Amino acid sequence: MKINDIAVIMSIYKNDKLEHINSAILSILQQTDISPLLYIYIDGTVSLDVYNYLDSLNENTNIHVTKVNENKGLAYALNYLIDKILLDKNIKYIARMDSDDISMPSRLNTQRNFLENNLSIDILGTGCEEFGTPYALKKKILPISHDELANFSITRCPFIHPSVMFRRRVFEQGNRYPTHTCFTEDMAFWLELLYKNYKFHNLPDVLLRYRLEENTMARRAGLSKAKSEVSLRLGYMFLLDKFSLKNMLLIYSRYCFHLLPPKIMSLAYKYLR
Repeated sequence: MKINDIAVIMSIYKNDKLEHINSAILSILQQTDISPLLYIYIDGTVSLDVYNYLDSLNENTNIHVTKVNENKGLAYALNYLIDKILLDKNIKYIARMDSDDISMPSRLNTQRNFLENNLSIDILGTGCEEFGTPYALKKKILPISHDELANFSITRCPFIHPSVMFRRRVFEQGNRYPTHTCFTEDMAFWLELLYKNYKFHNLPDVLLRYRLEENTMARRAGLSKAKSEVSLRLGYMFLLDKFSLKNMLLIYSRYCFHLLPPKIMSLAYKYLR
């Protein structure tokens, strides 16, 4: 009998493509030794073919689709699904998934087994294989241990977001994705969880195929994103007692990165990571 104590949360919005959505969902439904519940939030209006496809999923009792006509943003969508999942006392773990990525068949089972055997770890990520653009990395592995990740997080993102699995207690204790930042919701969330002493870990296994597109870099460009990121990182550098000249220089270098032309940014993304 397959294990069914994992819920996966996914948000879908107007720019998501049916082909990518289908691949992402199938990769979750075809997990080895796991029968996860999949919670999907439709964040605003989507194309008719996407809507009809998602509507057809209601026949699967393991899939729960929430449709909302107004676009509320990713953080709101994820928090809504988390609140819904916490009503189910049988769920021990909550995993993230994006609507254009692909989970390897052993992903959820591998993460669950690790968390079952390492009770101090609260949030667990994995490595990934990027695909879709010339600057994609065949293998992307982030630091492994909590101490490494605590230092790494001041200037870089500690997790590949759609690879992450949380223990239920992280959300039962009142934590939610911040909705007040114009920078990425996940980065602010990781820093807040570090400040609250939750324990991080990454597996070195490549358990996710992470899709990059040609406009990915363009979405990361801009002065407002740079200001938001620098402000966020500087604040937590002091809160986490991680002040150093090196960290200051790396944080302020984010201005340069976000203000680069997308083509130059793509090269920096590939060779300077």
